[in-house]
Amino acid sequence: LGSCLGSAFGGCVAAGCCKLASAGDVTSDQAARCVMLWLQVFAAALAWIASATPGKWLPGSCDKLGDVGLGDLGVCACRAGGAGGEPALECWSDQLVYRAEASCVILFLALLVMCASGCASGAAKAHAVAKFMFVFLLGVVFLFLPNAMFSAFGWVATSASALFLVAQTLLLIDFAYSWNELWYSNALEAHRRSISQTGYRVWLGAILGASAVLFVGSVALCAYLYTATSDVASRAIDISALVLALALLVVSILDWCPHGALLTSVVVMAYAMWLVYEALGLLPDHQGPRCPTWIG
Repeated sequence: LGSCLGSAFGGCVAAGCCKLASAGDVTSDQAARCVMLWLQVFAAALAWIASATPGKWLPGSCDKLGDVGLGDLGVCACRAGGAGGEPALECWSDQLVYRAEASCVILFLALLVMCASGCASGAAKAHAVAKFMFVFLLGVVFLFLPNAMFSAFGWVATSASALFLVAQTLLLIDFAYSWNELWYSNALEAHRRSISQTGYRVWLGAILGASAVLFVGSVALCAYLYTATSDVASRAIDISALVLALALLVVSILDWCPHGALLTSVVVMAYAMWLVYEALGLLPDHQGPRCPTWIG
């Protein structure tokens, strides 16, 4: 009876998963872009959750595999220590991030191949739920593959991120200009429509408020990095980045800089300090701030 019920339940689950995987078609280009964005968010969230909780579920799972002589299979090899003798928990955390992100990269590469072969519409707009299921299920499969594969993936991804930073910076500057122009346009529209000028002042206050938050956050991050590092070179990089960003901020709000904007400049300042944080987080022997693997 138990085997019959199990077979029936398994069949129902399989049919439900197949039906669910075929759902989620979108019709507009904007919706397709949103799906691509949320796929990246999902992969990052999956990497964060997995890397933050390996000690709660991996040891027991590896013990079960050990009972059948597979205790060192895949990610379980971290129990003997990672590369360079890193602790098991740290090895697990890094390897789980690599696996989650590798599954997302493979999905996007597959979609790219489909687009190049003439299936762009189907690749972008069909079976949105299946894409999320693919990232999760492939990540589970990757748990059983050797750590060396994903350590190599992590090295390649880290090296390639230098090129990605250039494109990311351009996109960020474009976003910052668009943000500033949208809010300032709203302020001008309120200025034309309202006699009391309340709406105009609200939008200008929002621009100044957002700028203040980003500015204070940048200074606070600079102070944190200064205290978190002890060597002179790291502190010099930290202070130099803030001083240079502050100098460019002052230049951008002067009258002779026609395309300068306060909000845009503080966005770039915050981004510059974030890059310093990521760079110092890669210092050997944990001499700098600890930067979680899933964010950079």
